[in-house]
Order: sequence, then C-alpha cells, then structure tokens
Amino acid sequence: MSINQELELGRPMEDFRHEAVLNIVRTSTLLSQKGAVLFRRFDLTEAQFNVLFVLRYKERMLTQSDLGKRLVVSRASVTSVLDKLEKKKLVKRSVVHGNRRIYHVDLTETGLNLINQVEPLYRESIHTVLEDFDEAASRVLISDLEKIRIRCRALDT
Repeated sequence: MSINQELELGRPMEDFRHEAVLNIVRTSTLLSQKGAVLFRRFDLTEAQFNVLFVLRYKERMLTQSDLGKRLVVSRASVTSVLDKLEKKKLVKRSVVHGNRRIYHVDLTETGLNLINQVEPLYRESIHTVLEDFDEAASRVLISDLEKIRIRCRALDT
C-alpha cells in the first residue's frame, strides 16, 4: 500500500523526497510497533531489548555513557532503563576502579539467557518482513540509509 493510501491523502504527494522520508518514518514506526508486541511477551520494552542486545555483542566493558552513545538516548533515559533491567536482575552495574561515578554494565546470566531466547524470534520476524530482499538488495538499502543518516548528522553542524 502506498504512503498516500495509508495516510488517506486526497491526491498524490508532489515532493518525491518528502514522500520518501514519510515512507522511512512510517516503516520505522511500524517496525517498532511490531517489535514492541514481541518484546512485551518477555516483559521488555524496545529500549530494554536494545540494551540487552548491545551488551550481548559488546567486545569490551561498557559504561552507562557508552550505552547512551550507542543507543542515542539521554543519560537519564539510560539510567532509567538500566534501573528497570537491574530490578529484573537482567543486568548488573559495577563501579569502575578509580572512578566511583562511572559504572560498567554487564548482562547477568538471566539477562544473557533472556536475550538468547528473544533475539532469534526477533530475527525471524525481520527475515519474514525482508524476505523479498536478497543480500544485494539489503546491502543497497543499508548503504542508502547510511547516506541519509550521514546527511542528517551534517544538518546539526
């Protein structure tokens, strides 16, 4: 279904770039909503899943600040998400030696077990949604979206 039909616009959009951006935003929102349904089955939010996912694949110890940069959220948001994950015993924070204001964050065994259970289901849904995209098409999409993000970041300067 076209974005014009989804938004019930009376006539076609005249600006193809604006139409492209609306398609990206609408698709992102829909993917988030579908992900939220899956995560809810495991008593997780999308933000909590993202933290568990990043911690699952980290190559070094990460601080709360590192997580905030990777997830592009505020420090307060990271703290709130980590508080909830810690309460569920899915992550643990440990003081960084020599700096009591910084904490390393790591998965607990329970957290690792949970992300190992949820991630395959999440990947399965992604594969279903993108089943018409072979590797070449996926790489083109990735490249195009990377270009858009680079140009978005350039607007900040």
